[in-house]
Amino acid sequence: RPGRSTEEYIRILTALLRGEDVDFQGEDWSTRSAGRMAPVTEPVPVLLSALSPRLLRVAGQYADGTILWMAPVKAIAEHIAPRIHAAASAAGRPAPRVVAGLPVAVHDDAAEARDAVAATAGAYAGMPNYRRVMDLGGASSPAEAALVGDETSVRKQLQSLLDAGATDIWVNIVGVGPDHAASRRRTRDLLRELATPPVGKGAGT
Repeated sequence: RPGRSTEEYIRILTALLRGEDVDFQGEDWSTRSAGRMAPVTEPVPVLLSALSPRLLRVAGQYADGTILWMAPVKAIAEHIAPRIHAAASAAGRPAPRVVAGLPVAVHDDAAEARDAVAATAGAYAGMPNYRRVMDLGGASSPAEAALVGDETSVRKQLQSLLDAGATDIWVNIVGVGPDHAASRRRTRDLLRELATPPVGKGAGT
């Protein structure tokens, strides 16, 4: 019962990190922490890797958000963001973080870039959880879910993740072509440009 086990564990963990005494008797996890938990002096965010409706509800209700992998824009906009935000709102919690993770390659030949992704991430196509979220996003494979293209194209694709409801983006940079180091450097240069505030403006602008 991975869903039940994860929910019980997250309920215990997040309460302990808030400095609460926890007396919890679950089916899979139990604890009595009175007087045994050292105080936590700074907030510790908890992000849950969640794709199913149940764990998205848990991520919104008890945790601070979710970390995704291989979730295309459509899956975030139509399946993930609405569920986790509804759960957080119902529990009176702040808006959750949605951390979107995908392979990324800045390269002029998109087909060649997708072939490179297929060579390094193709195994995810055979894993049911990732297969399900790719299907929800309309992607037939990790190569199709990846963000590839030239700088203008990848910039637009990254923005589309934010527009869909992602609050953070983490990338797996994929090297393409005969010089993988140069290829990865090109992708990093774009990411560095996007992460650097314009001169005279703060990081939150």
